[in-house]
Amino acid sequence: MTLRFTPFLLFVLVLALAGCGRDSHKGSTAQQHPVVIAIEGDVDSFNPLYAEDVNAGEINDLLYPGLVGSTFDTTAGRLVYTSMLARAWEFRNGHKDLLFHLKTGAHWSDGIPVTSKDVQSSYRLYGDPEVGSVRQSAVQNLQTWNGKQNIARSVEILDDSTIIFHFAHPSPSQLFDAGLPILPAHVFDTIRVKDLRTHSINRNPVVSGPFTLKQWTPLEGIILASNPSSALPFPAKLKELVFHVLPDYRTRVSQLQSEEVDVVAGLRPEDLSSFAGSSAHVRFVSTPGRDYDFLGWNNIDPAAFTASGGKVLRPHPLFGSVKVRRALTMAIDREQIVKAYLAGHGTVAVGGISPVFRWAYNDTLNPLPFDPALAAKLLEEEGWRDSDGDGILDKGGKKFSFSLKIPAGNQMRIAVATAVQQELRAVKIDMSLDQVERGTFWDNLMARKYDACLAGFSVPLQLQLDDLWGSDLEKYPFNVTGFRSARVDAILAASKLVENDVDGAPLWKEFQCIINDQQPCTMLYWIDEITGVNTRVEGAHIGILGTTQEAWEWHLEADDVATVEH
Repeated sequence: MTLRFTPFLLFVLVLALAGCGRDSHKGSTAQQHPVVIAIEGDVDSFNPLYAEDVNAGEINDLLYPGLVGSTFDTTAGRLVYTSMLARAWEFRNGHKDLLFHLKTGAHWSDGIPVTSKDVQSSYRLYGDPEVGSVRQSAVQNLQTWNGKQNIARSVEILDDSTIIFHFAHPSPSQLFDAGLPILPAHVFDTIRVKDLRTHSINRNPVVSGPFTLKQWTPLEGIILASNPSSALPFPAKLKELVFHVLPDYRTRVSQLQSEEVDVVAGLRPEDLSSFAGSSAHVRFVSTPGRDYDFLGWNNIDPAAFTASGGKVLRPHPLFGSVKVRRALTMAIDREQIVKAYLAGHGTVAVGGISPVFRWAYNDTLNPLPFDPALAAKLLEEEGWRDSDGDGILDKGGKKFSFSLKIPAGNQMRIAVATAVQQELRAVKIDMSLDQVERGTFWDNLMARKYDACLAGFSVPLQLQLDDLWGSDLEKYPFNVTGFRSARVDAILAASKLVENDVDGAPLWKEFQCIINDQQPCTMLYWIDEITGVNTRVEGAHIGILGTTQEAWEWHLEADDVATVEH
């Protein structure tokens, strides 16, 4: 007899089973009890061509493996590439060509073999401007002919299990660029370009990875099921992996404590003590951060920039001076902020490259000191004085007064901004706080319609920092401070021309010196990622590459997985 459930009732049933108390897991099986991960928001797409959301990216990696996977060597601070669809690879032609030998036993979930044609077809889609993939930049280093991309030639099929990538020049990012999720050609080649974003394949994907998409209930949750036919690398050990959408942070914490969910990322340091005693079933994983918060000082005049359509790049009347920006940094006690708000789960940031990238990090560079007296002196040297005795600096009739934009609802950033407000007031700078809806906040920042902001970024794993620091402000909207440096541009370009990433270490160390000297923003702190995991979940190697890294290895306690079969 076949039981039938509506999608909604099935999802509720899965969550109900996942939410049973600790004792109910004893003697049961993985078939009955999925692992449940709480996530803040729903995914934006199950199509790797368009998925931008972090959760969507992690889920898609479990559905659509690439030629290579990766781990992060924390000792060396580098990505290490591992076999996935490719069983082996080798560089040729002076490191410009990258030859892959594919595994021959991999199949799509509909039974069709995975071949070199799928790889070539995927990169054709990624690189097609009409497709508009968010990963289009991954093909920019491939060889061109007469200045034009030709994926049929630059991603060349030798036979069903052999394919070669022809790059324009050696680069540390070659394996990263060749590691995008691979899509089924026999499906995607039949879809018109204009239909790719909305096609039913995005809700019912044909996959090759260790999981399949069993169900998606928008704004509620996602259920992945083990893919019994996967050879990439093998069927997931868990029968099901559930992602439960819980927008409210407090609800996520509460459900981790009550065992309604098993995994919650992004825990705040001040909440860890609340898990003592009855919540001893939770272990914490603290991962050194590549995420940082910063005070962005708009280096350019936003009024002139906006009025001219981005053509006029006039120095900001307050923050256009390097000396002023250095003074602002020295007026802020960043060490105290880290102690007060990160409770040992972070460090003062300097230079724009996280200490986790050990080979590139400039450990000889010291943060500017907390020195309000020297800050006041630098401001005076720039002509800022309290000429009318009202307690606020002025220059040429203009007060040193501005508004700091903060994303609404982020309590830690609001608290940090309040502390900064008080410290700047001590050097006679008037800063008000302006909480802005998250979408509007980022729209304003990327259009550079602001004076100052408190925001955060993440350093890309492959250290391609053009988006954050490149001087072409039209091309790089995430350079929200409008900082421009010809030397930084030269460093960014030169870093792409070395064969191995470590060969670029001197360039990156110089880059950090420039950022520390020029202070385009005040870098506050590197934030450790704290993840709570129910102790019944074993094999979880949560780290720098994300929460669900190698989730196919996850399993439940020995007494929970005894009857699992694939």
